[in-house]
Amino acid sequence: MKRWVFISAIAAAALLTFQPEGRASDVQGLDSVYVFQPHNGWHVSVKYEGGFEQAGLKIPLEITYPNVTTEATLKVNMVNSQSHRVGVSGGYGPFSLSFSKAIGKKPDRDLSFNWITNSFGILFQYTLMQDTATSSLEYPGSEPAVLPEVPSLAHFWRVSGYYAFNHKKFAYASVYKGKVIQRKSAGSFMVGAKFQHANLVLEEPQSIVGSLMFFLTGYRTYQFSLGAGYSYNWVLYHRDARSARELEGLRNLTINVTAIPLLTVVNEMQMTHVGPSGLDTQVLKLSGGVRPNALARLGIGYAIGHFYITSHLDFHFQHFRSRELTEKDFQDDIDYTYRLSVLGHLYSWGAGLELHYRF
Repeated sequence: MKRWVFISAIAAAALLTFQPEGRASDVQGLDSVYVFQPHNGWHVSVKYEGGFEQAGLKIPLEITYPNVTTEATLKVNMVNSQSHRVGVSGGYGPFSLSFSKAIGKKPDRDLSFNWITNSFGILFQYTLMQDTATSSLEYPGSEPAVLPEVPSLAHFWRVSGYYAFNHKKFAYASVYKGKVIQRKSAGSFMVGAKFQHANLVLEEPQSIVGSLMFFLTGYRTYQFSLGAGYSYNWVLYHRDARSARELEGLRNLTINVTAIPLLTVVNEMQMTHVGPSGLDTQVLKLSGGVRPNALARLGIGYAIGHFYITSHLDFHFQHFRSRELTEKDFQDDIDYTYRLSVLGHLYSWGAGLELHYRF
């Protein structure tokens, strides 16, 4: 429920600030010395994306029986994958829809929807990845026991948005989408928000021990983050087009650097596991509290007439640390107590190259 409240709030804020875009002479509120707005018609693009994703857990745990206490640490890398995807996108005006798929036999794919104006942007993104989970179990004073690899499936949903305060002179989308052109170098303070939900599932949970008495089958995370940072466009070269519709003669080379520290204010995790019998399914609900996170982006865009080429490097970092959890359980008439905490992480590096054509 919480995630839909936040998504609705972001969408509502965007609706309140949305203004239709038209030709350069019709766009209100832009400083034409700094920003050029081409005719906002149809656009299509092809793209290549490469990246590295890693998601994992570290679980220190302690199990107490009536006469003995056992400690161990479980480490699970659910996703540790390099990906290469090719895709297409298209849209009209501030809206675009894109789809990309992994090269080769992997079923990995990505679907996204963008809504970008001169002042704000909203991104809806879904990513599916299939990988092999690796894990180890460590006891104090002994070498880690490496457990068998297990196929895993990861679903990621992300809704993110930003607002640029200096949008009259600064065009964030000029480097990444080519919807506007930055004529002179400028920067802006920005505020951003990100909701992220990840669902990671193990196809053979019996191979990974979630504690000494139950099997981990997967986990879900829910994070909502808010932050503020700065973005700057450095224009290396610019030559104007003949007009907003006739883009012949347009030349532009711009570099963008963006850094936005984030504070994760909603940070929840649900771990699912089954007992040795494989019949009883349980869910552990964990709260990570407020945590610092960050995102950063570097991009370069080159416009030549109706064509626009952009390359970018993205970094997303998400960290989870739960409070200590203590639960009692009964198995085979044995009363035992397990105490654990969870440290989770999600790193995502991505690089892309896109070729756009504006009609």
